[in-house]
Amino acid sequence: MRSLALALLVLSFGCGVSTSDAVVNDVDDVAADDSFELSTTKDTFLIARRDYRKCVFPMCGGYWVKDLNSTMQERYVSGFDFTGSGLSDEVQQQVATAPDNELVLFGRLGPKENRFDTRSLKVLLAYRGLPGQTFEADDKFYKVFPSRIACITTPCANLSTTRLNRTTGHTMASDIDVNEALGSLVEAQWVHNRVLFGRGIVAGRVVRQNGHVTVVARQVFVELPDRTVSCPKMPEPVCADTEVPAYERTENRCVVPSGCTLPRFCAAFVPACDEGYSTVSWQNGCTRHACEPTFLQ
Repeated sequence: MRSLALALLVLSFGCGVSTSDAVVNDVDDVAADDSFELSTTKDTFLIARRDYRKCVFPMCGGYWVKDLNSTMQERYVSGFDFTGSGLSDEVQQQVATAPDNELVLFGRLGPKENRFDTRSLKVLLAYRGLPGQTFEADDKFYKVFPSRIACITTPCANLSTTRLNRTTGHTMASDIDVNEALGSLVEAQWVHNRVLFGRGIVAGRVVRQNGHVTVVARQVFVELPDRTVSCPKMPEPVCADTEVPAYERTENRCVVPSGCTLPRFCAAFVPACDEGYSTVSWQNGCTRHACEPTFLQ
């Protein structure tokens, strides 16, 4: 599985996309007019933003939610019910502190509350967007999975692209381009990994150009908790007197030993991360830096 992931990452990193003469989002990828209410019996993917109105709770002060890939109107919910989700208190706090339109939830409406007839949202899964990134009104929301297609030529459409909450608009893609969704020094391999193995939601468009079908992400929502397994505890490398231990960051945001390297003269410079991100660092001859969402720390 790791070799497949690396192969897909190499394929994805190798291609940039210009949309100047591309066909973007085919006709069958346009959402129909959906005026139905959110369901009390069926779980769907929803985008959420806070309600800032001033009135008696729970009539105000909850959230506005809306099905992804739908033109339906927003629906007010008094809050989120995590019963049955298995999400920890830490994850629930990450949900509660998410800025408007940087939160995607999977769930359904709860029962009416007695006094005001309001409803909560019963949450099963939660995804949080990369800080500061936005998406356009005509962007679609996708999940992407590697398929079982064995390729012998390129470009190879071996990525199954599913439009969330819809029965149409699905396609096979050959690349994922997340460059537009990345802030300064945000690690692309981490974002790619989350998208490729079903733990990320892409907000963007499908671009067809020169035989390639590329999913171009403007925003990526990462499933919470982001790290589902602990970082491995590996022995420190034993290096010669002239060498120093070296480390690398994995797609799971873990710093692990990678061997030994020669020391070198390094610039004493710590880069500034964009708002919403924090700096992480590790040693590999010189100090390496990356920016990751502060809410993950």
